[in-house]
Amino acid sequence: MIASRPTVIAATVHSVATSIISCGILITYYMQGSNSWITPGGINLLEIWQTVGLPISLSYFISDCYFYCLPRKDGLIFVHHIIMCLCHYPVVHNSGAILSGAGNIEWVIWLSIIGYTSEVSTAVMNYRWYLINTLEENWIGFGITNTFVAASWAMRVVMFTYLLVVQIFPRKAEYVEQGQMLSYGVMVFGHAAIGLLSLHWCVVMLKPGLKNLFVFKKKKVKPVTEMTAGFSFAEEVSGGNKKEE
Repeated sequence: MIASRPTVIAATVHSVATSIISCGILITYYMQGSNSWITPGGINLLEIWQTVGLPISLSYFISDCYFYCLPRKDGLIFVHHIIMCLCHYPVVHNSGAILSGAGNIEWVIWLSIIGYTSEVSTAVMNYRWYLINTLEENWIGFGITNTFVAASWAMRVVMFTYLLVVQIFPRKAEYVEQGQMLSYGVMVFGHAAIGLLSLHWCVVMLKPGLKNLFVFKKKKVKPVTEMTAGFSFAEEVSGGNKKEE
């Protein structure tokens, strides 16, 4: 099973770690109610994301491209990883954050953090993949997991749409003023692309029908030698089940 997705453990650790860090930072920030990214104990929440959260994520994306995407020719995931690196790499350092945020460092780092909360769905998706490959018969937990994954993909679409329409588009004048239209273009493209990918995966997952969403049906597993794309979303996201007539 692991042979079909050699980096699945790393992918799960990455999604869990970045979810915990991003959600933890946001919860701590909003619970303070002081409009400050510095905790009473003197901890800079933005620096935690820059020095811990993003380095973990970017190193994972690069290694996953090399050890999984390219050998298995999984172009869709490769494109996703490259987009994520292009959009988030500048935020690692304040000098890059100034450019990518048109002078507003706190806002662009917040944008990066809020985007990574979507990794919660990836962690659960990996658990779903485990269930698909290990269950022998239907189990209620599979339907619950599937429902959460489908809902989380839908929420991804809503979140990225919100970020584009409410947070990014209204700031175009600031980027024009700062002469940073390339940064603005990368930001718009990145959020739109990830939003569309999320919509695509949500549609693929729901395509077989609601019954297949709630009821597990054991699929025929291909030999590892035939798995040119071990985590092909055309099969794995939909669970490998064809829609019942």
